[in-house]
Amino acid sequence: METIEQTFKSETKTIKFLMRAFFFLIHLAIMTEFVDNPKFRIGLRLAFFLWLAKPYYKTIKHRYYTYWTFSALLFVYLLFKIYEQFYVLDNEHIGILYLISSLLLIIKMYLLSSPIYYPQISWWEYDFRYRDDLKISVKSGEHDFSARLTDLRRQAGCVAMFEEIKLGEEIIVNAALDEDNVLLRGIVMSKRRDVIGRPLIYGVQFKFDSKSNKKRYIALERLWKKQKHSKRKMKFAHV
Repeated sequence: METIEQTFKSETKTIKFLMRAFFFLIHLAIMTEFVDNPKFRIGLRLAFFLWLAKPYYKTIKHRYYTYWTFSALLFVYLLFKIYEQFYVLDNEHIGILYLISSLLLIIKMYLLSSPIYYPQISWWEYDFRYRDDLKISVKSGEHDFSARLTDLRRQAGCVAMFEEIKLGEEIIVNAALDEDNVLLRGIVMSKRRDVIGRPLIYGVQFKFDSKSNKKRYIALERLWKKQKHSKRKMKFAHV
């Protein structure tokens, strides 16, 4: 059975493969278009996508949120090309290349839509009282730290705190649930600091090697949703 670290490395390799396959198919589709109908604008489009591959890869490598803007624009472009090739120009062989590219893009976006890679942050919420987070404590070795859980999805979470923790270190997340405490074991998979003076952002993969761990995660998820709902009600009660 694979460890969490091995699974994470395997997923990272899959994302890199999907990235290469995605641009290979797009370049192949544009070159096929050029052979079928040689035009200067198609050549310019090919040059643009050859250039785009590098900055697009950087957004993933450094986990810039501009990745989602790039991906959304690419998806709209691919939808247009699929429609054009299938229903306007009747080039099904080129349309299939764009269709496969869009499927690869969707799979890649799904894999990256995790708190480990791109945690959801309430950028638009200026009042900290209404932010989608949960006060927790984190135990690392013999030390206990105050922290906040700012995202909880797909059996992973985003922990924000000022203290330094090494990648690959096992931690225990302690969250208050009514009168009880929910304890969850997890491994730090990613670390980022978006702004100097702000907390470090840790992507944590929770461990599910027993049924009790799964039950505790479900309880934490229930608490997370309850807190979000109550904060939303409190916010709009003052409008």
